[in-house]
Amino acid sequence: MVSETELEGFRRDRYFARSWALLTRDRGWIKPVLVMTVAMFVPIVGMFGVFGYALEWARLTAWNINASPKQKGVRVGECIGSGARAFVISLAWGIVAGIIMGILGAVPLIGGLLTFVWSMANILFGVVVLVAALRATIYKRLRAGFRLSAIRQMLSHDASGILRIFGMGVVGALIMSIVASIIALCALISLVPQLLSTAEYLTSYGAIISSSMQTRIILEMVFSMIGSALPSLVVLGVVSSFMYVVMTLLVTTAVGLWMRQFDVPSWGRDEDPLPAPVSDPRDAASQGGSWQAPYDIPADPQPYAAHQDAAEKDVPPAPAQDGDDQGQPTPAPTAPAEGPAETEEQDMPAGLPERGPLDDQPTPFSAEDPSAR
Repeated sequence: MVSETELEGFRRDRYFARSWALLTRDRGWIKPVLVMTVAMFVPIVGMFGVFGYALEWARLTAWNINASPKQKGVRVGECIGSGARAFVISLAWGIVAGIIMGILGAVPLIGGLLTFVWSMANILFGVVVLVAALRATIYKRLRAGFRLSAIRQMLSHDASGILRIFGMGVVGALIMSIVASIIALCALISLVPQLLSTAEYLTSYGAIISSSMQTRIILEMVFSMIGSALPSLVVLGVVSSFMYVVMTLLVTTAVGLWMRQFDVPSWGRDEDPLPAPVSDPRDAASQGGSWQAPYDIPADPQPYAAHQDAAEKDVPPAPAQDGDDQGQPTPAPTAPAEGPAETEEQDMPAGLPERGPLDDQPTPFSAEDPSAR
């Protein structure tokens, strides 16, 4: 079980448990999953829509908004657009990885070894591309997914978290493979008797029947086997699609949970450096509380220091006067900032997430008050 406290903010572990808790948070969570399962059978557009929906949900997660996948009022067209944007980023990164592999393979003597090492390194490629795609989804800008400096900074800061998510994806892929193999094996076992019967018939009477007759018998056997296996193939396709959708949602929102440590609400423009990462709250709690001074420190240390200096010189301290701070005038108080000034082109979250296809309200909701959704 995952408590509400564990779902808040950044924590460096339990990515699968927390992603599952967010996925199943609301009743009826299975409905959008089933809809996306069917959508996966729609060529190209279905895949874009499913991936875009997962990224938009992970975008909310990265903004520290704990919400289950939206069940109604989803703007499908915008989800497809987000998925298409992510596909372009994946394609571009894949081309670059292929070029690097080709260059390494051309190195004399050790080209094969370098290619193998690069292939092993690319096992993490899918998660790295997911980080780039989620960053582009947050900014709603394609170029944000190619900001190498920011992506490298995130990956280098917490590579262990990416490895955890990668391990989560590997385990999910193994489970999917085992389930699919069991279904396929059941389908093949049901075809074995028919296959053996046809083979025995051809072996016994192959010498006395014409080649055209043999061909017809084989074709009849193939079509009969396909018809017999069709129900199992449909089940295999539906179950595989369902498991793929669930794993895509879990892994994508796990990246959103991982990205919380980079304080997404404080991000500026796409080209701006990332703010200082936040830490796991359990790290501060493990220190046993804050440091305590062995004596009481006055709230205003300046008069205290003045008295101490005066005591050393045996001179009574001068009374402190307003605006007197070592001969410098006290700066005038400034008015609170009204907020960031609007520019003609501002690619920044700027404290409020841009409205996405899973947002309920017609205006952006506050990242500081997720309950305003």
